[in-house]
Amino acid sequence: MASSPSFTAETMALQRSFESHRPPAQRLFSDPFADAFLRPRLRMLAVASGVPVLRRLVTGVYDAIGGPGPRPSAILRTRVIDDALRDASPALGQCVLLGAGYDTRAHRLAALAGMQVFEVDRPVTQQAKRAIVDRLGLTSDHVTYVAIDFERDDLSSRLVAAGFDRTVPTTFLWEGVTQYLTGAAVDSTLSAVRGLAGGGGVLIMTYVDVRALGAASPFPEARRWVRAVARAGEPWTFGLLPGDVPAFFADRGFVLVRDLSTLDAGRQLSRSERPRLAGSALYRVTVAEIAGAARLP
Repeated sequence: MASSPSFTAETMALQRSFESHRPPAQRLFSDPFADAFLRPRLRMLAVASGVPVLRRLVTGVYDAIGGPGPRPSAILRTRVIDDALRDASPALGQCVLLGAGYDTRAHRLAALAGMQVFEVDRPVTQQAKRAIVDRLGLTSDHVTYVAIDFERDDLSSRLVAAGFDRTVPTTFLWEGVTQYLTGAAVDSTLSAVRGLAGGGGVLIMTYVDVRALGAASPFPEARRWVRAVARAGEPWTFGLLPGDVPAFFADRGFVLVRDLSTLDAGRQLSRSERPRLAGSALYRVTVAEIAGAARLP
C-alpha cells in the first residue's frame, strides 16, 4: 500500500482550483475548498490563474507540461458528475464516494447536504483529507469515512460496519479510480456495489478507453498522459472499449443510461464567454441504474 497521499488526488484539486478561479460567468463549477488541498507552490499557481493577464499563461504552461488532455478532461468530468448527482439525488437517500480522494462534493453540493455520505478511500489519503477538512471547519456530521484498499479489503463488510443501509436507494460515485486497478478488482467492486444496493440506486463511474493503453493508440494525447501517471507511480492498468460498455454493465446487473466522453461533454457545455474546453475522447463518464431505482430523467 502506498505510504503517501494520492498524487492524482492533489492534481484533481489543482484542476478544480483552476476552474474555480475563473470569473463566475465563465466557470463550469465552483469548488471553494480546492485551494486548501494544494501544497504552497501549487496554491500560488492556482491563485495566479485567477489574474486575467496571467490566466492563459498559467494554464498554457500547465497544459504544455502535462499534455493537452488532463486539465480540460478533469474539469469537464467534474461538471458532468455534479450534474448527474443533482439529477439522481431527489430519488436517493445516501451516497457512497468510492476512492473519494480530495473530493469536496459532500461540502459544496446542496444535493448531498441532506443525505448520509460515505467516503471510501485508502487510509493515508483519507487521513490527509480529514486533517484539512477539520482545519477548514467544515461540517461533517453527514459524512462517514471508511478506510479501504480496493485490491485487498471487502467493501461490503466495511460499509455495512460503518452504518451503510442496504435498503436505502443509493448513489455510488466511482470517479478517477478504475484505470488504476486490475480487472479483477473492478469486477469485485462492481459486484459489491450490486449486492449493497438492495434498495436500488445509481452508479456514476469514469473509465478510460482501453485503446489508450496500447502502443498504437488512436488518441494523440494518450502517450504523454499514460507516461506521466506511470512516472508518478500510479500507472493506468485497466480500460474498456466504449462499444462494449452496455454489455459490460448488463453482465454485472446494471443498466447503462449514459456514456459520454469528456470531448463530447466539452461540446455540450461550451460557454460563449470563453473558448470551448477541448476534453479528451479517451476519458469517459458513465451513468448506470441499479434495479429498483427510479429512472433518471
